[in-house]
Formats: sequence, C-alpha cells, structure tokens
Amino acid sequence: MQVGCGFRVKAVKGQEYVYFWHYEDRGGKARQVYVYMGPRRSATTADRLAGAVEAYFGRASDDLRRQLGGQRAAIAALRA
Repeated sequence: MQVGCGFRVKAVKGQEYVYFWHYEDRGGKARQVYVYMGPRRSATTADRLAGAVEAYFGRASDDLRRQLGGQRAAIAALRA
C-alpha cells in the first residue's frame, strides 16, 4: 500500500483546471489516479478538493490502523 495524495493544476487551451491525485491499489500495484475537480477559479472546486483530501486521509488512516492491529497481533504471537 502506498499512501499519498495531492492536487495539480493543468492548463488546457489557456484555461486552468484542478485535478486531485491519489494512489490506488490496482491489481496488486500502486497506481497514481487523477480525478477532475473543476476549473481553478471556482469556489466549488476548492470545496470539492478539500472534501476529496479529507476523505482520502480518513480512508488511509483507517487502513493504516487495521494494518497496525495486524502487525501488533503478529508481534504478540512471536512473544507467545
């Protein structure tokens, strides 16, 4: 699992657009995925981007907590 996300502003035909990127596990490999958020100068784009970042970190922290639990159980088994 690779953890990370961010955003990028891309210029297309003289206009700027915002894309949210994050890593996803696809077929056992981490892939960087881009999701269109909207035009750069739009307040709704900023809101949509903030929501995507919050959601990503919420999911990632849940996954990391689960993995930590599994590692703790494996370490405890070593001590038994």
